[in-house]
Amino acid sequence: MKTTIGSIDRNYGRRKRFFLAIMTIFAFALTGLPGRAQTNAPTGLLVLHDNEGQFGWLGDIYSLHLQNLLSHFNMPVTRKPFSSYTAGDLAKHKATFYVGAVWNQTPLPTAFRNDLDTTTNTFVWMGVNLWRYAWDLATFGPRPEFEQRFGFRLLEHSFDTHARVDYKSQQLVKDQFDPALSRLQITDPSKVTVYGQCFDSTGQPWPYITRSGNFWVVPDMPMISTQFRNRSLVFADVLHDMLGVNRTPRHRAVLRIEDVSPDVPVSYLQSLRAVLQELQIPFTISLVPQYRDWKGYYNDGEPLFMNIAANTPFVEEIKKLVAIGGQITQHGTTHQIDGIDNPYNGVTADDYEFYRVTADPSGNLTLIGALPGQTATNVRNRVLTGQRQIKNAGLTPVGWLTPHYLATPVAYQQFARIYPFALDRGIFFANDSTGKTQAVELNSPFVYRDIYGLKRIPETIGYIDPFGWYELQPPSLPPDLIERARALKVVRDSWAGCYFHWYINPNYLRELVNGLKAQGFTFVRANGNLD
Repeated sequence: MKTTIGSIDRNYGRRKRFFLAIMTIFAFALTGLPGRAQTNAPTGLLVLHDNEGQFGWLGDIYSLHLQNLLSHFNMPVTRKPFSSYTAGDLAKHKATFYVGAVWNQTPLPTAFRNDLDTTTNTFVWMGVNLWRYAWDLATFGPRPEFEQRFGFRLLEHSFDTHARVDYKSQQLVKDQFDPALSRLQITDPSKVTVYGQCFDSTGQPWPYITRSGNFWVVPDMPMISTQFRNRSLVFADVLHDMLGVNRTPRHRAVLRIEDVSPDVPVSYLQSLRAVLQELQIPFTISLVPQYRDWKGYYNDGEPLFMNIAANTPFVEEIKKLVAIGGQITQHGTTHQIDGIDNPYNGVTADDYEFYRVTADPSGNLTLIGALPGQTATNVRNRVLTGQRQIKNAGLTPVGWLTPHYLATPVAYQQFARIYPFALDRGIFFANDSTGKTQAVELNSPFVYRDIYGLKRIPETIGYIDPFGWYELQPPSLPPDLIERARALKVVRDSWAGCYFHWYINPNYLRELVNGLKAQGFTFVRANGNLD
């Protein structure tokens, strides 16, 4: 079964690194209102989502993303289709989120409407379909009782372009795959709090996230997030207020040195060590224990295999890096697959290891699925083989990094059983109406534990790229990453996760680290206990 994605991650020279950005079909969602009084104290969170019709799978994937984000707050989450709503569900949960992902003219279920009218618990309506509750469906005009209760009216769900959201003095990008907005008019400011302003193509501002009592409206789908400095950061920050979580703002950074395998010249690592020792920060080393070029792609047609081994100059230099603050994360075992181009050349750090991928002549990727014969057992054995080789070399891996971030759900579950955290982004899957598997990446500004059981310390600001990747990506230099980090600070407990390839001029690393420090980010050691 094939899996499609919309855009690719990229790297340069001999190490083409990809990073999945999602070109999803845009969809919409909405939040609702409070339900009814209860005798028992509500617990946990409820996520309801659309799942009807051709694009019903979008409700599944967006609600899955939301479930992952909510794990950051250490509250149990129940997720189910809106069509499965049962009377009293709102009363049982501390907060309910309705992910309105499918435009639908079906009236709201009576039980849901009744609960929404009377609940005292937090309710968040996300995306489209708010008109089903805010309007009189006989006239398709605003309901006076809705406006009187909440202090605003829904004018329309506008499909015009809304390209920018301003929040906490930052200008954030509204994703081009989700240009629409539910336009609200505030009629009683005493009842309403607005978080951010969204600007249309004429420059007119519209309320972004809106609160009236325990009823919240998120006027688009913030789970669609394919760019840095995205307006999804507003939602991530406001989640704290929706859930009543009062966290003192703090901003941490994690740096990893990327794609380090036994073929790396020691002189490059020595140059990096000199700068890292000067900077005096903790960092991680993304270590691939086996280098494999099974057809000699970079070695004049002669196969080349190198395994990490104790007492070699390479390992001794890695130990020196550890001594000045480095940690080892296992970055796959070979970062490729022997016998196939997956999708490029079969060489370590260029190819995928835990998912079958092909590429067309233009570089567009198709995700095929699990590799032939892949099972939980052989994934586990493959990871443990690499872990054992690292340990036998006298090094201690403390975490995991999925090669190119992409693996099957079965593989992700095994990673979670072996390591306490992963330094990457999560990719999640849903089957669309044709039976095709869609892969969508979650961009989170903070740590979360995903549905596979992996605790993820996310990469959020990218990596240094002085060259660019053809027409697909322009160069990305320290000021670009620092600007992305500045935008991240709108989230009160955000992380600046970044990586740096061993072959890049280390002067760029010095500029990046000093710039992030100046922005107020503190570099920390990674572990499975971080919140």
